[in-house]
Order: sequence, then C-alpha cells, then structure tokens
Amino acid sequence: MDTQVFVKSGLHFDGAALKAFRRYCEANELTHISTTVVEREVESKIQDSVKAALSAITTFRKKARLLASLDDAKIKGLFEEVSEDDLYKKSKGILREFFDACSTEVVDSDDVNVEELLSLYFDTKPPFGIGKKKYEFPDAISMLSLKSHLDCDEKIYVVSDDKDLKSFCTTDPQLINVDSLDILLDIYTAYDENRHDQVKQYFVTNEADLKHQITDFLEMCEVWNSSGWEDAEVEGGLTVTRLGDIEPTVVFLDDEESQVTFEIDVEFEVTVTGPDFNNAAYDREEGRVYTFSSSSRRSTISTTYTVEVFLRYEFIDGVLDNPTDEELYIASASRGIEVSVEENEDNMY
Repeated sequence: MDTQVFVKSGLHFDGAALKAFRRYCEANELTHISTTVVEREVESKIQDSVKAALSAITTFRKKARLLASLDDAKIKGLFEEVSEDDLYKKSKGILREFFDACSTEVVDSDDVNVEELLSLYFDTKPPFGIGKKKYEFPDAISMLSLKSHLDCDEKIYVVSDDKDLKSFCTTDPQLINVDSLDILLDIYTAYDENRHDQVKQYFVTNEADLKHQITDFLEMCEVWNSSGWEDAEVEGGLTVTRLGDIEPTVVFLDDEESQVTFEIDVEFEVTVTGPDFNNAAYDREEGRVYTFSSSSRRSTISTTYTVEVFLRYEFIDGVLDNPTDEELYIASASRGIEVSVEENEDNMY
C-alpha cells in the first residue's frame, strides 16, 4: 500500500477497508508487504498531523481563555497540559500496532540496484517521468525494494492511485496496480462469486432506500462556514439536492455479514448569513467597520463522499436471506461539514 492509501484514510485505521484488510491478514488469507520508505513516510505524515492538531489546540486555548475560569470539569479538561513527546509516541504506535496485527513484512532498501535507480532517473522513466522529479526518489526506491524482494515467479498487488507509480507498474508484470484498497478487497471477495454477486445486487435493488439514508445522515450533520466572510454562519444545515449512482465494492464477506463501501457524488445547498459589509460604514477615527444589517447567500456545493455500510444476513442453501443494512456511516462528514461561502462570490467547498 502506497503512503497515499493511509493519507486518504485520514491516518485513521478504523475505516472499513483497513479493518477488513486487517481481518483477512489476521486470518492468514492476505499478506501485507510494505517498505521502509512507506513506513517512514506514514510516520512523518502522522507527526505532521499531530503537530497541526497541537497548533489548533493552542489557538483554541488562546481564544477561549474565559472558559478556563469556569467551574466545569469537562471544560477544564480542554485546558489540561498535553505531553507532546508522549502524544507523538502514541500516535506512531497506531501504525506499528496495525503492522503487527497484519504481520506486515517491511522490506528495506539494502538490495536496491543503485545503477537501475539512476538509470530510471537519468532516462526519465517512471516513476520519474518528465522533469525527472527528484522528489520521486522515495517512490522509486520503494518500488525497487519490492522488486528485489520477489522471486521470479511471484507477483504483488501495488495499491496506489499515483500516476507515476501506476506507470511504473505497467513496466513490470510482477507488479499489479489497483487504485484503492477497496478495489483490491473487492477483487478478493469476488472469488466467493455467488455471495459477492448477491450482496452487490442488494445495493442495486435497494438503491433508493440507501440514498434516503445518505440524505438523512448528511442533513443531520453540523455544517459551518470557514470563509473570509467574518461572523457568517450556516443557517439550518444543508439540503441534499442530488446524489450520484451507487457502485458498491465489497471489502469483507463471510457467512453472516459483509462490509461494503462506495463513493457517491453529492450536491447540496446551504444558506449562509452574515454581516452586510457591502453597505457597511468605516469609521476612520476608530479604525473600525460598522455594519447595520445582514445579508445571505444561497450556494450549491458539489463533493464526493465515501460511504460505509454493514450488511447482515443469513446465507442458506446458496441464497442470501433476510439481508439488513446497518450502520451506514460517512466518516469524513461525521464530525461536521466545512463549507466556504463568501459574501460576494461563489468560493466554496
């Protein structure tokens, strides 16, 4: 798995695909091979994420000093000192725990052919390409490390959506590229063809109901405006206006349940209301802007979400019986949805 697989998951290891992959590894059905390059890159990404989180905590505490004086145990907990070293150590331990659970074999770069590496660079061959892109050296070392690890009759799936790595995989029949871990797991679960097909058919048959559930989930989420329009807030949440097609990938499958994921295009509308700066007055003496009314903007925003669904059932005489979808979840929206709507122009996400 390329570093981007872990980054796309938000550096969380409790998503459907990573949890399913871990279960298959623990059952010795799949084998995880990684490289020291990926390991160090992911650790670095985790460290950057922790650093950003600590910075956000510091900013919050500066702006919320008044709250620190309140006699409330929960609020006081927000101002307790945090050991940065301990936090970094625990955060890195999450990756190590995942690797240990998957019995991951980490391949180092000792057997990389340096001449081959330099040849790829100076001949502008993948993963370097046009411009040679020196920052692709880690990817090249990682791929050559994998190649050095394989016997001549072995093949390995390389999970990455990076175009340069994808190009590199096309040059070697031992390296089979798939764009995402979800797709890889869907390939694996498809070996149980009958059950796999019936699970997918459930999503075709019940697409309308699933879209209703997705709409309910999103419209219940907290929504906030993060644009430069000072003090502008979202009124009444969001309203889903369009949902794209559902194309499920089956990431886990057994006799009683399956985990299914899919990406879905979503279009929703929000109304943002804030001070009317277009008709504000500027006081030169005080150096302040005074607003006397408010203004609103109704904006349409398009995005894509990854949806996770648990499907529970009985499998009797080769037939999926009494299937029930449970725990529909959209991780990236569960903690709230951020939009950016300006007062005078459409500038949102």
